[in-house]
Amino acid sequence: MPVEADLETIAEQEARLAFERFDEDTAFAIGGYVRDAAKALGKGVAVGVYLWDRTLFYGATAGASAGNRGWVERKVKLVQLQLKSSYRIVLERGDKPRLLDENWAIPASEYALAGGAFPITIKGVGPIGAAAASGLNERDDHEIVRAAICRVLGRDASYLALARP
Repeated sequence: MPVEADLETIAEQEARLAFERFDEDTAFAIGGYVRDAAKALGKGVAVGVYLWDRTLFYGATAGASAGNRGWVERKVKLVQLQLKSSYRIVLERGDKPRLLDENWAIPASEYALAGGAFPITIKGVGPIGAAAASGLNERDDHEIVRAAICRVLGRDASYLALARP
C-alpha cells in the first residue's frame, strides 16, 4: 500500500475518531479492547491510555515485558510532542533516521519514533492524551489501538482501517 494512501487514511482517522467526553472508564474500555484483541492473537502486548498529566490505564498480556511498557510511554510522549499518531510521524519521516533532530534540544531517549500511539482527541478541544500499544509490528500496534477507539466510539472495529498490505 502506498505511503500516501496510509497518510491520508491516518489523517482521516485522527480527524474523525474524536470523543465528546473522555474519562477513566473510557480509558479502561480502550485498554480492555486492546488486551482482548492481543489475547485473541496470542501475542504479548502492553497497552497504556494516558492524559498528558497522568496514566489512566496500563495493562499487558502474557508475553509482554517491561521493555514494552517503555515503548508505550515513549510513543505517547511523541504524540504529545507532535499532536498526531506516532505511525503517521514515522511515515511522514520516510527513510530518515529514527531519532529526533538534535536541534530540537530534547532528550531523544525519552521519545520513540515508532508506530502504535494514537491521540485521544476531544471534539472542539484537540488532543488531550494518547493510547498506545507495543508488542506487534508498528502498523499493527497502530491498528489495534485505532480499532479499540472505534469500538469505544460505537463504530465497527474496521472503521477507517488501514488497507492490508
